[in-house]
Formats: sequence, structure tokens, C-alpha cells
Amino acid sequence: MSVFADSIRQRIGWCEEQARKYAVEADANGGMIARSDGWRHHYVSDPYLIGAPDDRVAQRFQHVFMNAMELTERGQIAPLPIGEPGEFMVKYTHLLEEYEGRSGIPDQVIEAARNPMLAYLENGGPIAKRIFKGYETPKAPYTVKYGRREFLEPTYRSGRIRICPASYYNDTAHNAAVRDDELHRTFFVPTYKERLKGIRHIDFQGHRIDFGDDDIVIPILAPDYFLFSLCDKIYYRMPTDFGSDAAIIIRNPGLFAQRLISAFLARWSDWEPEYGPVTYYDPYRDYTKMRVHEMSKHFGYAYQREVRIVLRVRNSRPSSLQPEFLDIGPMTDYADLVST
Repeated sequence: MSVFADSIRQRIGWCEEQARKYAVEADANGGMIARSDGWRHHYVSDPYLIGAPDDRVAQRFQHVFMNAMELTERGQIAPLPIGEPGEFMVKYTHLLEEYEGRSGIPDQVIEAARNPMLAYLENGGPIAKRIFKGYETPKAPYTVKYGRREFLEPTYRSGRIRICPASYYNDTAHNAAVRDDELHRTFFVPTYKERLKGIRHIDFQGHRIDFGDDDIVIPILAPDYFLFSLCDKIYYRMPTDFGSDAAIIIRNPGLFAQRLISAFLARWSDWEPEYGPVTYYDPYRDYTKMRVHEMSKHFGYAYQREVRIVLRVRNSRPSSLQPEFLDIGPMTDYADLVST
């Protein structure tokens, strides 16, 4: 559903009134304001979602809700502490303010946001409690690969690893935690100020961009590449999300990455490797945050804390890529296999 200018005009007045209220509160307290009120003030001063369609705001609410919560080692759902890196409590407060101007959060939006969290409590609680029971977490940095024991055990014992092209993950056969369009990234530029002036397009570098009654949608496409994903620590949500009953804890992540990259380059030398943590971007706020396409993901996946190994071709556009198997040698000297 599009958000038309007359609706924006009515709601922008409410935002301006709220912004004045918070400014008065700050003035009365020597420039100080409660943290949550500060977040609200920030949003009503620049209501970047006010012109977004209902379905996009609903999807954002679901993404933020998923990332504002954590699953503890006791199997309890709890909010993340204030000041966490993704600032999801700030984003959540912004959404509450936006929905205040949209007559509240629809029941179906709340239900859709809560349902994935409830899955962790089914069948006797999180399977992670059984996988990691009695395991002593390494003190030094480590990475984790989740999966089914039937596949992870041969990998652990012999070092035979399957690495897939990024395009492989955009498949409806995968569950929601795994499925992602890794080749496309999409950003949104708010246009509510332009629409209030009757403007429905902009001219950019000689091109006319029509946005009508929506924000500007900016799609970015990368050539296909190979991708191997890990997590930077043990997180009790991951086994449930990935349908896993086992995990490999890699106590020497640098050695593992070196062996995988070396095995790949020994077969295809004209590829460029990259290894490190994923950068999670907000499509409405982080226009300049995405430096390397292949090392970036939508903030909806931020709770996964992914570390990835990427290999992209240097000089030519790759043809259709298929999963490949690499042999990196046994992992038993620098990794542990745990399972239910």
C-alpha cells in the first residue's frame, strides 16, 4: 500500500508536535533527556519511515524484533542489553513511534514477529542445550559451523568441505535463516519531503528516477561468487534456525581459513579471497556502510554474527557456478565436534 502525500502531511504535523514536546523536556532539564525519549525525539525529528509502504514497515518490524532478542544458555528469550552494536532497541523505538502515527501495530505484524522466537521453545526447548551440554567453550577466539552430524562428521574427520556459490542460497528450499539473495542488496532513500512538495521524481547523473508514492529503491547487483559461512561464537539460536543437531567448534579459525582458501586457489588461481566478519547494514540508514558487497548483509540477519570466507573471480564474469568439494585435511587437531 502506497503512502500518499495527504496522509504524510497529516502525520508530519504530529511528528513536529512530538519533537517540540521533547525539545521542551530537554530545555527544562538543562539539555538532558531520558535515553528512550532521546530516541523518540531523534525519530520524530526525521521520520524516515513515514513514507514507506505498510508491508515494508511490517517487515522491518519483524527484522528488528528478531534482532532485539537473544536466546540465553538457559533457553530463555531475553532482550539484548542497551548499547548492543546493532542499536536494535533504538530501531525498535523508532518503529513504535512510526506505528503510533499508523494507528498502532497490527496484530498480524506482532504475531509474525513473535512466531520465529517461539520455535526455540518447542520440542523440549532449544536443541543447542543438548548439543553444547558439558562443552567447555574455548577462551581464545573461535568460529563455529552448524549442521547435521551425518555431514559434519566426515568433514571433521577427513577435511572434505563443500563450498557453494552465493546464488545457491537464494532457493525456496532453504529455511528462512539460510535463505538469502546474496547477489542483490537493496537500499531505500526517504522521499517524504519531496512528496510533500508535489515532487514525484529526481534527476540523478542525467537519469530520471521516478518514485511516485514510494521511497527511492536502489538495487545493487554483484556477480556470483563462492561463500563459506561460520558464526563467530556459540549462539543458542543457531542450531534451531539451521535445523542442526551438531556443530564443529574451530579453535584455530585462522588456520582453517588458510587451508580452505589454499585448497580453493590451488584449483582456481584467478580468484581473490577475503575472510572476516560480516558487516550488517540498515537499508534505510546505512547508505555508505556497505564497503564490500560480498562481506555485507541486511541487518535482519545480524543476530547470526556471521564470519565468512569469500572467493570472487578477478578478471572475468563467472559463468553458472555449482557447489564444489575441497579437501583441507583432518580438522581433529584444531577443532571439536559436538552433537546431541
